Amino acid sequence: MHHTSARIAISRILEGSGFGERALALATAAALGDADEQAAELRQAALQQAALLEPDPLATPDPRLISLPLPTTDSELCRQIMPALIADPRDTGMGLALLVALVQLWPHVGSDERPLMRLRLLTGLAALHAPDGAGLPPSQLSAWQRDMPTSPGETLLTVASLKSLLAQDTPREAYRVIADHLGTAPDFPTLAWALGALTVQTRLQFHDPHCQLLHVLSGTVALERLCAWAAPEHLASVTVQVAHQLWWCRHRAMLAPIRQCLDRATPSLAEAVAAGDLTLAQRAARVAGKEAGNFWEASWRLLAELIAARDLRWSTAMIAITATAWRTSADAISPDDAALVGTVLADLAYREKSGPVLAVH
Repeated sequence: MHHTSARIAISRILEGSGFGERALALATAAALGDADEQAAELRQAALQQAALLEPDPLATPDPRLISLPLPTTDSELCRQIMPALIADPRDTGMGLALLVALVQLWPHVGSDERPLMRLRLLTGLAALHAPDGAGLPPSQLSAWQRDMPTSPGETLLTVASLKSLLAQDTPREAYRVIADHLGTAPDFPTLAWALGALTVQTRLQFHDPHCQLLHVLSGTVALERLCAWAAPEHLASVTVQVAHQLWWCRHRAMLAPIRQCLDRATPSLAEAVAAGDLTLAQRAARVAGKEAGNFWEASWRLLAELIAARDLRWSTAMIAITATAWRTSADAISPDDAALVGTVLADLAYREKSGPVLAVH
């Protein structure tokens, strides 16, 4: 992460009192250019706009967490905070994204600032909220685990095999699918990436007005990155929670399906986004994605326009595009991941045409 940008983000977070959407936007803005160098020129403008977002909500964290020894490395920070996410899984995807945000910033945080920065994160995690059922109580997971066969199967991990997760009718049946994919020697990075691919496919089919699927996608990207620092038993627990969160979004969040566009034209990505037609934007993005360099140039340019216009939804676009950049690379992008970028940008344009913004996500 660019040190000067990280320091700006840290100072703005310390000026606040929580660690939520605003802090995530600040950390993401500071990291622009890490996944794709083309985005580096957006850092300063994005940091300025992120600092203007609404203050993050407050909540009282567990005093026992505050009294723990202060981590000295990003790995120690990760291993110390992960149990808090596991114990209180209200929005695991967002929690993982917040944890990665601080892990990225941690090497740039001064020793005298670290106690307060950790407190900010603990406050942010305590303030997370989600509808009932979006997270599974740890006691329920323990009970289901006891009922699993003593020698679980080793299912070959593919996006297609994991897709059966979303075909299940109950949380318990969905849990069995993800538990079988974990097996005895789980490949956590690949599993996190596959859950992300499944989340992308789901987002291409459904609207996401409250950014619930975006939280899941951010969580899968964070989970893949945390594999370098987290303990395997912690990774297993949060992987199950992220998988359940995705299942819940598909079956219980009552997301409206995206209606198919009858127009078979294929305009440029910018034109399709401006039209606010989601399926038209998906088609245009898939075509544009065949030339990865040009696709990313167009995507960052559209984000720059949102930032310059001070669109209240710009941070949603930044987080979605950045998550996609981490999932892919500057040299290649899958058709579905390209389509996700088009979907999110066109959805924002559609909502701008439909009425005023009621909340910042």
